[in-house]
Amino acid sequence: MRTRSRHAAVGGIALALSVIATFLVGPTTATAATATNNPDFSANVMAPLEVSDWTQFSNQLATVEAYGVDAVTVDVWWGKVEAAGDNQFNWSYYDQIFQVITSRGLDIVPIFSFHQCGGNVGDTCNIPLPSWLWSKYQGATLNGVTLDINGLKHRSEQGNFSSETVQGWATPLVQNEYQAFTQAFVARYGTTYATRMQEINVSLGPAGELRYPSYNSHDSGTGYPTRGALQAYSPLAIKSFQQWALAKYGTLAGINAAWGSSVTAITQVQPPSNAGFFFSSGDYRNTQYGKDLIDWYNKSLVDHGERMLDTVLAALGSSFPGAEIGYKIPGVHWSMTGPTPRAAEVTAGLIQTSVDMYAVSTGRGYANIVGLANRVADSGRGVILHFTCLEFNDENFAPQYSQAKTLVGWVGAEAGRQGVKIKGENALAGGITSNTGWDNVNQAFDSFPYIGMTVLRVGEVASGTGATRYAQFIQKYRPAGSSWNSLYVRGTNNNWGLGTPMVKSGDVWTATNVSFGTATNQRFKFDVRGDWTLNFGGTGLSGTAVQNGGDIAVTPGTTYTITFNEVTKAYSATPTGSQPPQGQGVTVHFAEWQSATSYSIHTWNGISGTFPMTYEGFINGRHWWKVTLANAPTSFGFTFTNSNGNWNAPDRQYANQASTIYVLPGSATIYTARP
Repeated sequence: MRTRSRHAAVGGIALALSVIATFLVGPTTATAATATNNPDFSANVMAPLEVSDWTQFSNQLATVEAYGVDAVTVDVWWGKVEAAGDNQFNWSYYDQIFQVITSRGLDIVPIFSFHQCGGNVGDTCNIPLPSWLWSKYQGATLNGVTLDINGLKHRSEQGNFSSETVQGWATPLVQNEYQAFTQAFVARYGTTYATRMQEINVSLGPAGELRYPSYNSHDSGTGYPTRGALQAYSPLAIKSFQQWALAKYGTLAGINAAWGSSVTAITQVQPPSNAGFFFSSGDYRNTQYGKDLIDWYNKSLVDHGERMLDTVLAALGSSFPGAEIGYKIPGVHWSMTGPTPRAAEVTAGLIQTSVDMYAVSTGRGYANIVGLANRVADSGRGVILHFTCLEFNDENFAPQYSQAKTLVGWVGAEAGRQGVKIKGENALAGGITSNTGWDNVNQAFDSFPYIGMTVLRVGEVASGTGATRYAQFIQKYRPAGSSWNSLYVRGTNNNWGLGTPMVKSGDVWTATNVSFGTATNQRFKFDVRGDWTLNFGGTGLSGTAVQNGGDIAVTPGTTYTITFNEVTKAYSATPTGSQPPQGQGVTVHFAEWQSATSYSIHTWNGISGTFPMTYEGFINGRHWWKVTLANAPTSFGFTFTNSNGNWNAPDRQYANQASTIYVLPGSATIYTARP
């Protein structure tokens, strides 16, 4: 995957100024925030829920890319991809949107959207979960509960069923569906976009957030700014609560002693029959029964999140090796004080009430859900927690009793306390079209350890105040000396193609074994993006490169080590030897495209035969094989085959590029450094 930091901060900002000169009136002076110069800093935008105007979308991407945006988050809707039937996947929409995004020089953050589109604030489309899902599991049994047609759905205190997601208590039954979806995604995009996925975000609940649908449309009178509704009334949920209580207290007598109850059968252990009184009386935070119920409710949500993340991580395997894994929790910032303090967070499942909900040591109740990141950190991938509502002020008065700004600080501080990477989002699209909203975002980054921002949505920051302030925000925090994601040597050595990518260490890019032919007039230039929009030339074998400068001449028949400092623009081309003459060995490295017990190279036109290759290991996110062809000619054709009997197109042509070359599956490009 490309590095988190984007080229637009240094060299690209100059381009951005020419594109959107009116946006930038000067960046705010950076404070000593965690995000400042952090190599993990990222600045992303969300795509529309569904793109309808592709020209407008492409133009918006061009604008935000020019001022430094890194990647685009895309909802990969389960209900869209697998709508036709079980294991019938249609990726055509995503083929198009991924191509458009990457063609604009941006990376992708797919959201595995295992939730419904429709029924949430800002939803402009209707994509339900696959219709076959509910009947497929009708009659299935889990924990002694036989499911009916609503068996996978949350059931609320009002008796209503939510079809927005599969309830967490059913995750063990349907996790194979999440696995199959992920595997199909890998099969479709694991090669084409292997290095273009910045992060893979997993939807763990409604609106892609790890929460219960406590303020969603299946219930009445539960939206902002109410406390919402408990979602603990499905047969699976009730059975889980009964098992949890018995496991904690051992016997019915133990339960009765703790709760002051008189149950005579475990089936009498139930969520509150009068949820209104449960909250208005304060039972949810003042009684042992209430604190136990909310502890179980919170634990069930976090356990569900862990199970889903583990399932996706296992299905991803080693694909998209540079991509981190991400999940999101919402900023439920209302009903934080008033007559039922913290009640909206409680019904959403976000916090515990058995702990001090205002203590730093408990994360103000958020310790468990923030700590989920550390529970899945052993996968080998980085884990990112996303949190919303960074644009809001506190409004701690009736009826909302909102403490959004305070909450942003609480969750950010808890992530820092647990060593969890945290990135922010705005909750509502309009929130980042005002200076007030951006002032709050900046304050959150300056005061708490947020290291990345995802803006809802791209259209809000493609013009006007949103674009001005996001560009300034990126300039403020962009890591110094880490501005480019790629750099290529392009010249007569590779027919001015992209076959010689440079490798970065610190501020310096290097390409080794860059061999030029024996014909006269050998030369090269540096191309940052691979499309000549930002390129550098110079005079002589060393010096300071000039943007849009002339070709750099080199000695024919010579191999060079070429370096470029992206900050100072100093470059050098140092001779390291000459091209391999006729009869010298050529070592060919090939990255496998499918698992096989052996690989071979097949050659013709100069050297004929099929030669077995040796496995050399998992390097740069790929499994590599190699072979040395002794006494190889200066020109020959070749391709690859494996023990499965499969061949990898296209045909390649060796033409004296170097004595060591590298080849990727499905590509005719000959690399002189390992990609």
